[in-house]
Amino acid sequence: MSNHYITAEEHLPDDERTETTLQITDAETKRIFEARVRIAREPDDLTDPSPLTVVAGPHENVSKERYIELIDEIDSAGINEDLLRRLASDQETTSNIVNTRSDDLKVVLRYLVESGQYDSTAEALRELSFQYLAETQPALLDAYENVRTEFEDDPLRRARSEHES
Repeated sequence: MSNHYITAEEHLPDDERTETTLQITDAETKRIFEARVRIAREPDDLTDPSPLTVVAGPHENVSKERYIELIDEIDSAGINEDLLRRLASDQETTSNIVNTRSDDLKVVLRYLVESGQYDSTAEALRELSFQYLAETQPALLDAYENVRTEFEDDPLRRARSEHES
C-alpha cells in the first residue's frame, strides 16, 4: 500500500476534518477501497497525514491536493476488520459469557433442551446464532474466520500472551 491516495471530488464531505467513510484509490496499486478517514487542506490539521489527490471534471482531469488520515479500512462487504481484530484481541482476556436478559428467550431455549433438540441452552443459543449469522452475515463470519486464523497462526503473539499469563 502506498502513502498517496486519490478520490473524486463528489465523494468528499462538505465539512473537512470530520470523520467520514470515503471511497479512495491507492495511487500506487490502483486498489479501490473504502475507509474511515479525516480530510484536511493542511497536513498539520491531521495526526498522520498522507497526500490525497482530489479529481474533478467530466474526465477527472482537474485535480487539487488535500491530505487524508486513514482511521481504518472497511472491506467491500462493509466489514471493519480493524474493529474485528481489536474485539478478537480484547476477547482473549475477557469473559465469554453473553447475557441476553430475556425471559422469553430463556423459555424457548429451555424448551429446545427439554424436548431433546439440544443438550444445553448454551449449545442451542450458539447453534441458532451461528446459523442465523451464516444466513444473514456471511461476510462478517468470513472476515472473523480470517482474523481468528491470523491470531492462531501468530506464534510470536501466542508466546507473548503465554508469557504475560
